[in-house]
Amino acid sequence: MATTDSSSPSKAPSQPEADQAPAIFLRQIKIDAAPELKKVAVASIVGVLGLIGFSAAVAELVSLAINHQTPAYWLWLLAVLAIALRFGAHFYRDRLGQHISARIRLRIRRQLLAHVNQSGPYKLQDQGNTAWWAQRHIEQVDVLHGYLAKYLPARMTAVFVPLIIIAVCMSIDWVAGLLLLLATPLIPFFMALIGWGAESVQKTQLDQQAALASQLLDRLEALPWLRRQGALQSSSESVEQAAETYRSLSMRVLRVVFLSSATLELVSAMSIGLMAIYIGFSLVGFLTFGPAAELTLFSGLFLLMLAPECFLPLRQLAQAHHDMTAAKAAAQTLAPILLEQTILEKPVLEKSLNEKSVLYDTKLFSGVSLEKLSFHYDGQTGTALLNDISIGFEPGQVVGIAGNSGSGKSTLLGLIAGFLEPTQGKVLRAENWSWLNQQPYLFHSTLRENLLLACQTIPPDGQLIQALADAGIKLPDATLVQGLDTPIGDLNRGVSGGQAQRIALARALLNRSTLWLLDEPTAALDEQTRDQLLDTLLNRAKRDHVTVIVASHDQALLARCDKVYSIQAGKLMPFLTDGGAS
Repeated sequence: MATTDSSSPSKAPSQPEADQAPAIFLRQIKIDAAPELKKVAVASIVGVLGLIGFSAAVAELVSLAINHQTPAYWLWLLAVLAIALRFGAHFYRDRLGQHISARIRLRIRRQLLAHVNQSGPYKLQDQGNTAWWAQRHIEQVDVLHGYLAKYLPARMTAVFVPLIIIAVCMSIDWVAGLLLLLATPLIPFFMALIGWGAESVQKTQLDQQAALASQLLDRLEALPWLRRQGALQSSSESVEQAAETYRSLSMRVLRVVFLSSATLELVSAMSIGLMAIYIGFSLVGFLTFGPAAELTLFSGLFLLMLAPECFLPLRQLAQAHHDMTAAKAAAQTLAPILLEQTILEKPVLEKSLNEKSVLYDTKLFSGVSLEKLSFHYDGQTGTALLNDISIGFEPGQVVGIAGNSGSGKSTLLGLIAGFLEPTQGKVLRAENWSWLNQQPYLFHSTLRENLLLACQTIPPDGQLIQALADAGIKLPDATLVQGLDTPIGDLNRGVSGGQAQRIALARALLNRSTLWLLDEPTAALDEQTRDQLLDTLLNRAKRDHVTVIVASHDQALLARCDKVYSIQAGKLMPFLTDGGAS
């Protein structure tokens, strides 16, 4: 059972939009982070001013000490205050980066959940299993952390800090400033070269990670069948091979990262070495051209202390560059999913009421009305699966939908629920509804927690026990030895198929919905369990005036419906069951 209030899913983006989606996605992230990034720029400027003050104070203290002169106390105070200012600015800058990451990743996860709720099970089942989606929601969103917390602040810092330091060095010694100016562009150049190769490797790694998670979950779900077929060994080898492929890709990514770090460290070390040679030769008198003859011990030490700091933001940016390539790889997966969403601080735009394909009408209470409803899947040729259906189901009515497999029974329920968007026409229905199919999903938790999913407020245990009793499970029960605290495992382990159906029905009862959409609810049940479940379900529906729309092949179930329709060639036609209902 599931309840939802979502509108119909968005249409798929066109191919040009899909190709541009990663760039648009990352651009939106930068726009969203712009207010904090401006503060990062200010913090970086304050930090470099503190560095300049500290370097000047230390250079003067060392110069005075070498010349056997007593330094003034204000120099010590300046050094302490400057280093405190630098530390505080960097601490604030790093906190801003963490805040950007936490805020935007939370926003993206909310948008992913909104997409899941909007799409519904019919579209999601074609996109991957639970592990595939978990990898997208957790792993690939977390991949953006380095980009948000490190790369964007580092890029902002790398714009201002080197320029300020080069300008200060130029004002003291234009040759030293020129050496820095010529060496500085080499780091972004090598960073770009290495980044081209890193991006494709990172994308392949993320795709393999999702495939490995999906494959492992598939094997775990099919474990009893694999054991019966004697295929455990071959399945284990398949997973092992996939894991080895993922390990190899991870090592390739690490090799690229280490290579980039070593290359950039070499470039910066050579540049600082050239600066040190120039200053040293100037101080001992080997170089006399230009400003070299006027270089003093103070100015030489001051320049030498600033030189490494000129390259530090660029080295930090280079170290965070692989975070940017990883973010690009993640964006290629996340952006198409979120193309119709927004991560900006604005509500998701919805269609106007007149444009919605699923409308809520409080006058209907629990009824359903279909107006010229048509539907065909993307790429479907020929006659539409459902064609120009106009019909109303009265409140409190139990309606059966029959038809051959593939005729459109489940699709019709999906359209009523809003999981699918009709090609033409509209659906008018009550807002509060419940969904129950032949394989209800119970979460890995306790019986109580599974029931509370349907409740907006926490009811007393007595109300939960009564809902279970109404659904046909009376506590205490010998098979549920811990009562409401009975643990339920993955894939409904710990309860039988009939109990799972009844627990899902109890959730529907607790939700107090006025419309039930049932998709083959008795397909996996034996005859006795089926009859008991139908007695409970239909009696409760009649008592509470709930509209029930059920798609089924089960003649016994259809015979107990007030009206039964059959889908034939896309039309909804009256249908006679063995029990005589029409």
